Amino acid sequence: MVQLCSRFVVPRIKIVRVPKGRAGTLATADLIARLLRSGAKDFYVRQKAIEVLRAARVQPKDRFGEICALFEWVRRNIRYTRDIVRVELLHTARRMLELRAGDCDDMTILLGAMLTSVGHPVRLVLAGFRSNQPHVYSHVYPEVQWKGRWIPVDPTVSRLMGWAPPALWKCTCHIEEEGIRCSRKTP
Repeated sequence: MVQLCSRFVVPRIKIVRVPKGRAGTLATADLIARLLRSGAKDFYVRQKAIEVLRAARVQPKDRFGEICALFEWVRRNIRYTRDIVRVELLHTARRMLELRAGDCDDMTILLGAMLTSVGHPVRLVLAGFRSNQPHVYSHVYPEVQWKGRWIPVDPTVSRLMGWAPPALWKCTCHIEEEGIRCSRKTP
C-alpha cells in the first residue's frame, strides 16, 4: 500500500489522440491555445506575472517594459527540455511554474498565459522546417501585440525579442474564445 502525504498533489493527466498531418497540427495548436487561455485566467499565473513585473521594477502602464520583463524571465528561468521520445506533452502554465522546464509548446503556453494575464494580446505561430512535410510543424512560439504590431517572443533561444526562426512556412493562429483561427503564410 502506498500512502501519499496530504501536501502531495498528483497532477491530472489527460491523454488526447490527435490525427496526423494538418488536422493534427491544428488540433495540437488548439490544445495549446486552450491551455494558454486557461493559464491566463489562473490567479497563480497572474500573481507570478505581477511578481516578475515588480521584481523587474517595470513602471505601471509601461506595456513594452512588461513584455520585455516577462519574456526575459521565461527565457532565463525555464529550462528547455525535450518531451519524452515519441510522446507530445503539453503542460499547463501553472505546472510549468512548478517544473520550470519544458519544450517550445510548454514555454509558449507559459509566456502566452503570463502576457495575457496582464492584458497583452497573444497569438501562436507554428513554424515548419521540412519541405517534404508542409503541414507538420516542428516549432511553435508566441507573438505579442504592441502598438498594433505583432512581435515574435520566442523564449526557447538566446535571441532578442523580435527574432523569428527562418522557417520554410508559418501558420499564424489567433486565439479566440471558441477556438483558434489560423492562416498559413510562406515567409
